[in-house]
Amino acid sequence: MLELIKVLLEKFDFIEIANFIRERRDRLLAARLHLVLVQSYEIIEIYQVLLGELRAALETHAKTPDGRRFYLNSARIAALLSRQSSNLSVMEALTVDLLDELRVLDNKFVETYRSIVPGKASILFEAEHLLAGGRLPLAETGPKEFPASLDGSYRTLWFTQEDPKKERRVLEQYLHGYRGYDLPVVDLRESDGDAFFNELSRYFFEQDPEDKLRELREITDTYKAALMNNFTTEDLLADISKVRRHYSHLP
Repeated sequence: MLELIKVLLEKFDFIEIANFIRERRDRLLAARLHLVLVQSYEIIEIYQVLLGELRAALETHAKTPDGRRFYLNSARIAALLSRQSSNLSVMEALTVDLLDELRVLDNKFVETYRSIVPGKASILFEAEHLLAGGRLPLAETGPKEFPASLDGSYRTLWFTQEDPKKERRVLEQYLHGYRGYDLPVVDLRESDGDAFFNELSRYFFEQDPEDKLRELREITDTYKAALMNNFTTEDLLADISKVRRHYSHLP
């Protein structure tokens, strides 16, 4: 999931767009670009909290004579995932709207981005759907493979207090869309015990999401520096209210 966000931000070509907008002295476009950056930091902060709580659950997990002991509030994790889904939705809307305005001036930015995000039924929409359903995608792959791992398997941790209304095998098919043949799916709940914690351990050990989050923050910090170097605070905030009123999720 983090690798997907990283690739999308890199393809957005934030620095060149900032230079392009500065040369045209367009404060409305500068405000839109500023909000894209703000939303990027919001996504990073939520992921920081998620990884912290999942790491704590893994480190405190132990078997006892009475069963298991660990610290994990699945309802809170599900709420954070839902919030992250909204964050991605807002990010997608901000990005697409900004690129649509840039299209009039130079279509290259739009074509580059849409080569990997072709429309609303895109990979971002799929990511939003998984997160909104309380599922954390574990595959750290780019847009071409997501949500599958490089080996073709679909791996998610499912945070829900409700018992599935359908057979788990049927639900698993919905994660990738049935293609006439079965695909490997790992979709685990806290109640699955060892399998859940083994998969969580594999995620931290093999995928190293904390390092990927660090890389994502470094990219975003670079974009922040580019914004500060190209625009004054007045440039960025003068038309911010005009942009914000179009996005209900923005503070």
